[in-house]
Formats: sequence, C-alpha cells, structure tokens
Amino acid sequence: MSAISASLREAVRQRAGDRCEYCQLSQEFQVATFPVDHIVPVSRAGLTELANLALACPSCNARKWKHVEAPDPETSAMAPLFNPRTHQWADHFRWSGTDLVRMEPITAIGRASVSFLELNSEQHLAIRALLHILGLHPPAARV
Repeated sequence: MSAISASLREAVRQRAGDRCEYCQLSQEFQVATFPVDHIVPVSRAGLTELANLALACPSCNARKWKHVEAPDPETSAMAPLFNPRTHQWADHFRWSGTDLVRMEPITAIGRASVSFLELNSEQHLAIRALLHILGLHPPAARV
C-alpha cells in the first residue's frame, strides 16, 4: 500500500465535498473517517496521485478493494466500475423513489457498480432516508 500524504488526502476530501464518491454518502455525522481509495489499485500499477484517488466510505472502500470491473447483472458481461475521475455520475446513475434514496443505474457501468459495491444496501437506504428527512439528501449536485 502506498502512503498518502496529509495534503493529498485533504485535496481528495475537498474535491469530493466530504462525500463518498461511489455511494454519495456524506462523511458528516459518520463515526469513521472516510479512507482515500486508489481507483486503480497500486497492485494494478495505479499511482498515488490526485487523478487516481477518490474519497470512499468504509463500505465502498472494502467492497471495491482491488477491483476495477465487475459483472453487469443484466448481461453478465464484465463492465468497468464507476470511476469518479473519468465518468460523470449523472451519466450512470439517478436517484429514484419518492424519497430519492435509491441509486438507479442507467448504464452497464452503473449496474455493475450498484450491484458489486452494494450501493443500495439496507444500510445505505436507511441512512439516505434519514438524511432525506433532515433535508440533507439527495446531494444538491446530484439531483
């Protein structure tokens, strides 16, 4: 594992707006500090540089681990996982449901990511529902 400097970690956090760049969960109100994820893992020659780093909640970080692709549950073909540096969130996902707590995938990248990273787990949905009641979900930039 490659060490990430405090200044680089802060740059990643600020760019992400204190949100997991995969599930969009806010770091606010969380007990754990969100780790910085190597989008392309060091084990796959990924570099420790701003262009290859993303803020990830502990759940997304653990599930993603060293993976960069996963099966699309609709076609079974391998698809890239969402890359916050090269993909636009709104091209692959939208919020759905009356309270906008479910991440609805709209592409193979979205489907593979939602399924593999479990972005609509019971825990994710419960947290988003509570944040919605408080007026803190969905994120303004992602509506």
